[in-house]
Amino acid sequence: MSIALTPPAGPANGLRTAKVGTVGSAPADPRASLRLPGLRDDLALLPAPAGQDGAPGWTIHDPVRNRYFRIGPEAFALIAHWHHANPFAIAAAVADDSLFEPTVDDVMGFYQFLAANNLTVTVDTAFLARQAAARKTGWFWWLVHNYLFFRIPLVRPDRFLSATVGLVAPFYSRAWLALVLLTAVLAGLLVARQWDAFLHTFQHFFSPEGLALYGVTLMGTKICHELGHAYTAKRYGCRVPTMGVAFLVMWPVLYTDTTDAWRLVSRRQRLAVGAAGMLTELTIAVFATLAWSFLPDGPLRSAAYFLATVSWITTLAINLSPFMRFDGYYLLSDALDVPNLQERGFAMARWKLREWLFGLGMAPPEEMPAARRRILLVYSYVTWVYRLVLFLGIALLVYHVAIKVLGILLFAIEIGWFIARPLLHEAKVWWSLRDRFRVNLRTGLTLAGLAAAVGLTLLPVTTTVSVPVVWRASGFATVYAPFPARLEETLVARGQSVVEGEPLFRLTAPDLEGKLRQAELRIDWMQEQIARLTASREQLDRVRAMEEDLAAALAERQGLLDSRERLVVRSPLSGTVRDMEDALTPGRWIGPKLPLAMVVAPGSGELVGYVGEGDFDRLSPGAGAEFHPDDPLAPRRAARVRAVDPVAVSVLDVPALASVNGGPVAVEGQAGPQPGQPHGGSRLDGGRSALAPVEAVYRITLDVEPANIGQANSGPAVAGAVQEGPERVTRGIVRVAGEARSIAERFWRIAASVLIRETGF
Repeated sequence: MSIALTPPAGPANGLRTAKVGTVGSAPADPRASLRLPGLRDDLALLPAPAGQDGAPGWTIHDPVRNRYFRIGPEAFALIAHWHHANPFAIAAAVADDSLFEPTVDDVMGFYQFLAANNLTVTVDTAFLARQAAARKTGWFWWLVHNYLFFRIPLVRPDRFLSATVGLVAPFYSRAWLALVLLTAVLAGLLVARQWDAFLHTFQHFFSPEGLALYGVTLMGTKICHELGHAYTAKRYGCRVPTMGVAFLVMWPVLYTDTTDAWRLVSRRQRLAVGAAGMLTELTIAVFATLAWSFLPDGPLRSAAYFLATVSWITTLAINLSPFMRFDGYYLLSDALDVPNLQERGFAMARWKLREWLFGLGMAPPEEMPAARRRILLVYSYVTWVYRLVLFLGIALLVYHVAIKVLGILLFAIEIGWFIARPLLHEAKVWWSLRDRFRVNLRTGLTLAGLAAAVGLTLLPVTTTVSVPVVWRASGFATVYAPFPARLEETLVARGQSVVEGEPLFRLTAPDLEGKLRQAELRIDWMQEQIARLTASREQLDRVRAMEEDLAAALAERQGLLDSRERLVVRSPLSGTVRDMEDALTPGRWIGPKLPLAMVVAPGSGELVGYVGEGDFDRLSPGAGAEFHPDDPLAPRRAARVRAVDPVAVSVLDVPALASVNGGPVAVEGQAGPQPGQPHGGSRLDGGRSALAPVEAVYRITLDVEPANIGQANSGPAVAGAVQEGPERVTRGIVRVAGEARSIAERFWRIAASVLIRETGF
C-alpha cells in the first residue's frame, strides 16, 4: 500500500503489503486487545487521479491545516474497515472483503502514519504534548531552518477571486489563444525589422525615471503572475486561502497558496494551475514586444523591452527549474504523477547508491516501473549536484553581503546544515547497516576506491607546481619618434642585428628647422646690437638686458639642436630589430604614439609569472621546470628557476597574466597604459596599469635553457645553432619541480591561511 503526502506535508511512510499467509489472531500478542482510535469526523475523502498502473486513488483532506494526503486502494481498504478498531479485526476484515492480505504490522504502520499527521481522534494528551514539544525550537534553530526561505501571508483573496473570476473568463477562451498567437507572429516580424534598435533599448533604464518605471513594471508583472495561478485555481473550483510575499535568501518574491489544487482529479487541470503564472508572463511579453515596435524611444519603450525580454526569460529560468520547489517542480511532479517527488526520489537515490557501493540486496523503498525509477534516479542525482553548487553559492553570497561576524556564522550554518549534515546522516545510516555488509565485488571495489582516495589525499604525491607565466625576451625596447616628424630614411630592416646607439631611423621636422633658423637670426641680431651699444657708456643698462636675452636665445638654440639630434632615432640596446611598422616610406609623417620598431636582446629569453601563496614555499632557485605554451602546436622549452621574490607583489607588472586581459591571475583594476606610457603603442607585454591581485601572489623568474633549432618536439638537432628568444610574448604554464606535498596538507594550509585572514577583525 502506498501513501503519498502532498506539499507542504513531509514524506510519508509507505505501507507495504506483505502476504504472509492466513491472517489470524495471536492470543499471546498484546495487540489482540488493543483498540485503535477512530478517524476525525472533519476529514474529507476525495477522489484522486488514477495511478500509472491504472489503480484508483483517493485524497484525504485535512481542512484544519489545509493539507492533503494521497492514498492507494490498499490504504482505502483499511480506512473502509477502520471501524473495527482492533488491528487484528481490521486486517481480517480487509482480507475477507478484498484481494489484499495486510498483516497486523501493516495496520499498525498505517495507524502510526495517521497518528503522526493528527488524522485520528485521540485523547492522548501526552502524545500531543510530545508533538508540540518536537515542533518547538529556539530562535537560533528557527533561524537556521528558515532564514533561507520563509513566507508572510498578506491577503486572503478567495472572496475577491470568487467575485471577479467571471471577468477573466475571456482569457481562457480559444479566441484569446488565437489572438495571442497572431500577436506573437506579428511582434516577431516587426522586431526582426528593427533588430539592432531592439538590442540597444535597455540603456534608458540607467536613469532615475527608468529605474522607477522598471520597479513598477517588475512588480506589476509578478502580481499578474500570481493572479494567473489564483484565477486558474479558482476557475477549477479550488480555494485560494492566502497570497503574500516569500523571502528567498532575504530576496522578496510573491507567492500564491494553491494547495487546494490537490483536490483536482484531472491531471491536466493541475498542470494548468501550475503553468498559469508563466503563461501569463509570456502573454504579457508578447503584447509588450508588439508595443515596443510602436512606442517612441524613452522609458516606456524600455519598460516594454524589459517585459519582452528580461522579465520572462529570468522568470522561466527560475520558475521552470524542477530542482527547487517552484512552478517547474510541481509541473514535473504532476507530469510524472509522483507526489512528494523530491522525498521519494531522494529515498530511491539513497537506496540505489547503497546498492551500487555495497550490494546490500535491500528492497527499494517503494515498487515502481523501471522507467520511472530511472527518471527519479537521474532527477535526484542532478538535483543533488545542483543544490551543492547552489548552497555553496548562497554560502559565499551571505558571507560577502552580511557583516563579517554574521557572514562567517551564516556561512558556517549554510555549509554545516545543508551540506555536512546530510552527509553525516547518510554515514550514520551506513553504520547502522554494517551488519548487512558482505564481502562481495561491489564492497571490494568501494573499499579499494576509498583506500585509493585516502592514499592520494594523504600521501605526498604532488611534486610539480603549475605556474602561469609569459615567455618574453630578457631585454627589449620599443622605439618611438620623439615628437611629430617626417620620415626621411629607414636605416635598418626587420631581423637586422644592431648595437646600442646605432641609428635606426632618420627623421626631419620642417617646423623645427624653421625655429632653429629664427633662433640663429635672433642671436646674430642681438650680438650685433650688443657690440654696437658697448661703445656707449649710457647704454650699459640696455647691454646687460640684451645679454640676458642673448643667453636665453642661446639656450633655446641648444635645445633645438638637441631636438634635431633626437631626430636620428638610435637603438637603446644591442639586439635584433623586430615588429617594424609597415609602410615606413620616406615622406610619411610619424607621431610620437606610433611604435616604429622593437629591439629585442639576444638569447633564449625568460619566463616571468606568479605563484600562489599555497605553493610559494615549495619552490627554490635552481629547480628544473618545463614551459608549456598555450598554443598546442608550439614546442615545449626546458627552464630553470632564477629567483622567487620573498614578498608578495602589490601590482602585477605582467598585465598579460591579469584576469582582465584573459589571464589566470584574478586582479582588481582595468587594463590600459599607465600614465606616461604611449597610448595605442604596441608593447611587448601590453599596456600596464595598476592591477592589484585579489590574492597574494609571488613573482617568479625562470631562465629558458637554449635549445638547438629543430630540437623542439622532434626532428634532428642542428649542432651549434642556437634558437632565438620568442618573437612575441607567449603565455603558458610552467611546471616546476617542487617539494612533494599531499592534497590534504595543501588543503589544510589554504584553509588555515583563509581562516587566519578572515578572522582578523
